[in-house]
Amino acid sequence: MDALLIRVRFTADAYRGGDMAQPELLPSPARLHAAFLSAAGGGPAADTVDGELVAGAQEQAAVRWLEDHHPLGVLAPRARVTDYAARRHRIRAAVNVARGEHHREETPFEPFSALDGPVLFAWPLAPEDVQMTLADLAGEITHLGRADSTVVVSVTTGSLDEDGLLVRAQGRGAGSELRVPRAGRTAALLDAHRRARARAPQGAGRKSVQALDEPVDSAGEAATSLVRFAAPRPASGWPFAEVWRVPVSARWPAWAMRPAYRVTTAVAVHRALVAAIGDDVPPFVTGRSGTGPLGGGGHLAVQFSGDPAELLLGVPFGVADADRAALLDALAARPRVRVGRQQVVLDLPRIAPAVTFWPEPADRFATVVPLVLDAPGTPRHVPWTLADGVLCSLGYALRGPLEGAGVAWGTGWAFRRELVALLRERGVKAGAVRVRSSASRFLHRGREGDLVVAVHAVLELGELAGERRGFLALGRSRHLGGGLLHPLTGGVG
Repeated sequence: MDALLIRVRFTADAYRGGDMAQPELLPSPARLHAAFLSAAGGGPAADTVDGELVAGAQEQAAVRWLEDHHPLGVLAPRARVTDYAARRHRIRAAVNVARGEHHREETPFEPFSALDGPVLFAWPLAPEDVQMTLADLAGEITHLGRADSTVVVSVTTGSLDEDGLLVRAQGRGAGSELRVPRAGRTAALLDAHRRARARAPQGAGRKSVQALDEPVDSAGEAATSLVRFAAPRPASGWPFAEVWRVPVSARWPAWAMRPAYRVTTAVAVHRALVAAIGDDVPPFVTGRSGTGPLGGGGHLAVQFSGDPAELLLGVPFGVADADRAALLDALAARPRVRVGRQQVVLDLPRIAPAVTFWPEPADRFATVVPLVLDAPGTPRHVPWTLADGVLCSLGYALRGPLEGAGVAWGTGWAFRRELVALLRERGVKAGAVRVRSSASRFLHRGREGDLVVAVHAVLELGELAGERRGFLALGRSRHLGGGLLHPLTGGVG
C-alpha cells in the first residue's frame, strides 16, 4: 500500500517530550502536525502581517490536510523511557532577595525516550501540491517535543512496510496511545499563539533582576483525539496467547479445588503473584488499565481445571515481553499462596499455546464453575433470556477478535441485542440453567445493589470456535476462577 511517509530522525537518538507531567515513549501525530505549523509560521515561506510572521495560505492548507485525514499508522523503533534518580543544582545569575529567591535552584533532570532508529508516520497519499509543500516545510522543522529534542524530518511517498507497523486499533489493548489532530486543530493552535503574543509584550528588563517567566495558555487537547496504535491483529486471533500450566501438589487442601471455592482460591493465587512481583506490577496482572484510558484490555486469567487439578494462567494476546518476563520471574521465585490456614508453594509452569490448549477439538463447551452474567438485567419491553445473557458474556470475552473482524463496539441494551444477534448469525448457540444457591460465591467483587446472576452454561461456538480447542472463560469472574469452558461432545438442544 502506497502512503505519504514522514520520517523523523532524532539527532541524539532521544525523544524528549511529555504529556500531563508524564514522559512520552513516542512523539504523537498531533505533535508532528504542530511542528509543521510552527515551521510554516516561522520559516522563509511565512508572510509578514502587521510586523509579524504568519503562515501563508498554501502552507496552512497543507497543514490542514494532515488534520483532515487520519494517519494510517506509525512505524516505531525500539524505545525505552529513561528517568534520572539524581537531581541537579543550578546557580541563578540574578535573584531578587525581596521575593525570597536564592542563588541555588534544585530541579530534576528531564526524562527522555531512547530510540534505536527514526520514527516513520504514514498518512494516505496526498495531492502533489500538498506533498511538495510539506516536503519544503519539513526542512524547517528543528525539533519535536522539547527544544533540545532536535530532529531531521523528510517527506516522501512509498510502499508502507507492515513489518513492525502500529495501526489504529479500536477499544482497549496493548500498543501506544497517541494524540492525533482533528479538523480545527490548526485554528486552535493559531488562536493559542495569538493569545500568547497578546500576553507577552516585548520590553526592557531591569538590571540585575532575572526576568520572570510568563506562563501562557496552550491549545491543550483541543481538536485532538486519543488513539491507540497497535500491531495488526489477525481477525481470527484469540483473547489468550498462552496458558501456563502449574501443577497443584497434594499439599493443596481438597476443598480449595471444589467449584464453589475456585474463585476464592484463584483470588489467593492472584494476590500471591502480585506480592511476588513487588513494585511495578504489569497492568495485565493487576487487571487495571494502566496510565492511559485505552491500555490494558487483556487481563491475566487464573483458573483451575483437571483431575488431578492444575493451576492455569491464561496470558492474554499482546503482552509485552518485559511484562511476561516479570510474571515468569515471580513464579521462578516460588511464591507462597495462603489457602485457608495452609500455605502452598507454586511450581514453575509448563507453557502451551492457548488456541490449541485442550487435547481434542470439541463442538460444544460447558462450564464447571458457574459464570456470573455480565448483563444480568433485561431491556425494557424486549425479550431477554438467560441464554441471551450467556451469548452477551461470550461476546465480551471475545471482544478483541470481534473488533479485529470489524465489529464496532458499543454500549447499552441496543448494542447488547445486536451483539447477541451477530453471534447467532455466526452459528453460536447457548443454553443456560440458573444456579439456585448464592451467586456471590462465584463473584470476586461487585458494587452494592448489583444484580448477580450465576448460571451453568453450554455453548456451541460456531464460526468463533477457531480450532475448537481454545482456552476461554466467560462472565464477570472469568479472570479469577469462574466460567472456564471445558470441551464436551454432542450438540446443544
